[in-house]
Amino acid sequence: MTGEPAIAIAALRKEYVPSLTFGRLLTLHWTREPVVAIEHLDLAAQAGKITAIVGPNGAGKTTLLKLVGGLLLPTSGSLRVLGMDTTDRPEDVRAAVGYCMTEGRSFFLRLSGRENLRFFAALHGLSGPKRDDRVSGLLHTMELTEVADRQVLSYSDGMKQRLALARALLGAPRVLLLDEISRGLDPRLREKVLRHVRDLAAVEGVTVLMASHNLDEVKALAHRVLVMDQGRTLADGTYDDVAPAVAAVFAEREMGTEMGTDTNFRGKLVSVPISPAGGGH
Repeated sequence: MTGEPAIAIAALRKEYVPSLTFGRLLTLHWTREPVVAIEHLDLAAQAGKITAIVGPNGAGKTTLLKLVGGLLLPTSGSLRVLGMDTTDRPEDVRAAVGYCMTEGRSFFLRLSGRENLRFFAALHGLSGPKRDDRVSGLLHTMELTEVADRQVLSYSDGMKQRLALARALLGAPRVLLLDEISRGLDPRLREKVLRHVRDLAAVEGVTVLMASHNLDEVKALAHRVLVMDQGRTLADGTYDDVAPAVAAVFAEREMGTEMGTDTNFRGKLVSVPISPAGGGH
């Protein structure tokens, strides 16, 4: 559909039914009320733009990324990615989206970084010299060439984070989902990785949806910011537009109210200067 946003979300809702725990069995509490992770969320993310999701732990940020990536299905509402309904075509959505998740267990830890990328490249249909060139190029971009043939088990958190981004980019995705992309990176590598993400959007037209606790990072990169708490949207707009809502939710959770300073957000909010993006910020 001409003019349709790359990510189009309307009245999105996601519920979970909690697991039946041993404690509840002992007390004969069989009823499990659904837990609402996302409630009536709307979003229209345009191609080539970066949208940041900000909010406290448990706000629903990672759940939203998994829904957009086709890893979870919505309970109700509409969610379309590149014109594809995630409920009707989840496999096609997953093939078109790159998802950089932070869980180390998502890799084969006893294989090398190169072997991991070769395996995941094959899942994208890459083989032979084309696969090897793509893997080598991403290892170089992420400054992992020197450790490419070491077991991932020996990697630092920062190395695993860069390997996760390389994996997300193997299929040249048109939509990129980032969950705490700068976690574990030193300032120089953080600057390089964020510049690469900015270029993917500005030069290649990739749509980026990123969850972050780093407000300087959000301010430097995002064209649009979505503030969430307890699965609901508190504010939606430019960084300056949503600044009062961000400050309010931080204050409510006793995590500080000053934006752009060294404020600990449950141990995850880090303020590191990032060169501002040119235009549109």
